Parts: sequence; structure tokens; C-alpha cells
Amino acid sequence: MTLQGPSVHTAERIARPNCGVGETPVWEPDAGRVTWVDAAGAKLYRMTYPAARMEQFDLPVRVGALALKACGGFIASTERGFVTLDIGDGEILLGAGNGPALGSGWRMNDGACDRQGRFWSGSMAPDTSAPGAFGTLFSIGRGGVVLERGGQFRTQNGLAWSPDGRVMYVSDSNPLNPRVLVQDFDPTTGNFKNSRLFADQATLGGRPDGAAVDTDGCYWIAASDGGKIVRMTPRGRIDAEIHVDVPNPTNICFIGPDLKTAFITSLKAEGVGLGGDVYVVDLPFQGMPEPIYDPNMSDEP
Repeated sequence: MTLQGPSVHTAERIARPNCGVGETPVWEPDAGRVTWVDAAGAKLYRMTYPAARMEQFDLPVRVGALALKACGGFIASTERGFVTLDIGDGEILLGAGNGPALGSGWRMNDGACDRQGRFWSGSMAPDTSAPGAFGTLFSIGRGGVVLERGGQFRTQNGLAWSPDGRVMYVSDSNPLNPRVLVQDFDPTTGNFKNSRLFADQATLGGRPDGAAVDTDGCYWIAASDGGKIVRMTPRGRIDAEIHVDVPNPTNICFIGPDLKTAFITSLKAEGVGLGGDVYVVDLPFQGMPEPIYDPNMSDEP
């Protein structure tokens, strides 16, 4: 029996925010809008969908990732560690940082919430190609407690969890070490173990970047330099692809009332050329609701 190749879907440009590094799109179902950042340009964007009305805000710090906060607003990973972020009267309101303590030039990069409401992100060195320039994963949970979780990454990306919260995915998008890892995850403690290779650059056709998981438990990962997003089954088979007309898609989230529309960010390679736009495509697959950061979660050690 011959296996069929992956189904191919083509995303259409919906807006031109001209981001240097568009990242971490988050769907806000109650507001009917998607919010994302330009991690290079210290900008935040939000856009209603499907009307595509877009707003832009200046950020006082560089933000690597956002997640919804249970009491409204966002939790963010930044060059100051974890901070809260709200939009009030047309301006960004930034809360105090909660750590971790970062060295000079270091910052937090990609981030996401696990199914229990902890927010995770990885630290990143100012020169990710330097010998020994490895960051590690941190989480923030009950009462704003920050814990170092482990792992070594030059450019951490691709955080996502299986629907039951027992499998954790994380990628390294650095050209020196491009790969996706999968590990067993304990939802109660937030500890992970048994880390193993899930995909490499050759498998994906590009460097692994941001990611999301759908209701089938499949992992959607941006293949940067490859102009596509790929869907990987839990067994590691690619069964669907989304193509964009620029080389460097960066991240994906599912939006719309049925979570069957993919929203995709992109970057400009070296800050120039094609990229920095955002895209949408309707799919026959359904995404998971955005996990929400809950500082009152009861199971952090």
C-alpha cells in the first residue's frame, strides 16, 4: 500500500505590518481578534477577524512571546524576564518583571502555556553562535513563581503540548542545531524527561520555528527558510503542509469561531527582503483553544 503525500494548502496574505520578526500570534476569542508582536521592532499588533482591522502599539521592551492571562491581558517573555502586559487607553501597560535574572544582552524567546496554566519560555544569549551560548527553559506558575526547568537551546522555539498535556514539544531554530525534541511531560509537576529527536531540518524542509497543536494531537511547525508550515502526526509523519509566498514563516495559531483558520506570521531575513506579512488559510483541521496563564494554579511545587 502506497502512502499518499501530504495535503497542500496555500495561505493568503491578509495584512502587511512589515514586521522584522513577526511572532507569537494569539487568538482572543471573546474579542474576535488575533494579537502578535514584532520581536525585532518592539511593536505589538492586533487585528479583528475576519474584518482585518489592524492596530499597532509601541512596546517598551522587546517581547519574544505572549499568552493570554486569566484575569485579562497577557503574560509575556521579554528581555526583562516574564512580565504582564495590558493595553489601556491605547497604550501598553507593562507590569514588573518576575525573573529569571538574565545576563547582559540575554532575553527570553519563544513561549507558550502548558495545559495546566504555566507559561514557559527559553533564555537566549546575545550571540547564539558563540561557544557554550545555550539557554534553558523556565516556567512561571502559581503566585508568579519562576522555576528553571532545564534543556539546552541556542534559539529555543516551538513550544507546544499534546491535548492531554502529557507530551511536550520544543524546537531549536538555530542554524547550528536545528531540530525538534519531544519529551514525556508530568502535568502535575511540570517536569519532563525522556527527551528524544522528533524531527530535524532535513525532515521539515526548513529550520523549525514556532508551533501549535490541533485537536488530533498533530504538531504544526513553521519550517523557516522553507516557505511552509508542516503538520506532523504524533508518530512523526508529515501529512499536511501550508505554503506561503515568502521564505520565512515564523509561527502559527488557530483563529475564528471554529478554530479552523490558521494565522501565520513571518520575518524578513536579516531585516530586509520579502517577509514580515501575516497570512490566513481555512483548513479541514481544528486547532486547540489558546491555553491561559493562571497565576492561581494550585499544583506548582
